[in-house]
Amino acid sequence: MPNPRKKPTRNAADPNAVNFRSLIEFVKSAIIDLKESGDEDAALRFEILYEYLLNDFKGGYLKYTSKALGL
Repeated sequence: MPNPRKKPTRNAADPNAVNFRSLIEFVKSAIIDLKESGDEDAALRFEILYEYLLNDFKGGYLKYTSKALGL
């Protein structure tokens, strides 16, 4: 006789998903390397993204907003 109860299932994590903490560390490392190489303009852009992720991003999907560019 088959078991009438279904076992609970879990959704598999998206294999393309990026861990938020690793994204923060990536951007932070990019800022340091760009400053060391003398590319202040690119470092500033990464700093703006870094500040957006830390202060304004509320989680979920990362959607484009002009605020992410500092506008």
